[in-house]
Amino acid sequence: MDANGRPFIEAATTLNVSRKGAHLSDVPTKLAVGDVIGLTYNQQKYKFRVIWVGKTGTAEAGNVGLQSLEFGKWIWDVKLPLDDTDIYSRPPASENRLRTRVKCFLSAEVSDRADERTLVFLRDLSAGGCYATMAQPLPLGTKVSVALWLDDETKIWAGGIVISSHPREGMGIKFLDLDRKTADALERFLGPSEPEPSRH
Repeated sequence: MDANGRPFIEAATTLNVSRKGAHLSDVPTKLAVGDVIGLTYNQQKYKFRVIWVGKTGTAEAGNVGLQSLEFGKWIWDVKLPLDDTDIYSRPPASENRLRTRVKCFLSAEVSDRADERTLVFLRDLSAGGCYATMAQPLPLGTKVSVALWLDDETKIWAGGIVISSHPREGMGIKFLDLDRKTADALERFLGPSEPEPSRH
């Protein structure tokens, strides 16, 4: 079903895949974040949720990001390495997300080694990660530690991995394995999550 509730069948191009999702292009049908679709490949069909949609009038128009709803079931005929943390990089552009993302200007420290820390400023923050402004961002796939003050009394530490890197601009960091105390502090800072779209 498309964003208007009409059934559709379209051919699309797969740009990249991970164990948990896929990036498609050449999708002519209008989809919305939160839509659940069936994706068929090599006579196998599985369910995916739309987690971002390329904005009309930009280079990403017709692109969609999908998250698998049937984890553990492999639709593709390619083999991925065992350690395959998803480091897919998107340009820093306007996009729709399921997770609440807060624009901010928070000071933080980022380190990729225990003995070296870099002062950065976060320009947005979500429960899943953040975007740090840096003139010389770290390479994709770099494991990092992030320390930041959410307010005058709350400081958190989070492990992460660099999933996007843009020279002279900054880098996107995906949080990894947050403990409950840190996750709760983030949720309180971010406020209520966006409700998931209802499906009828």
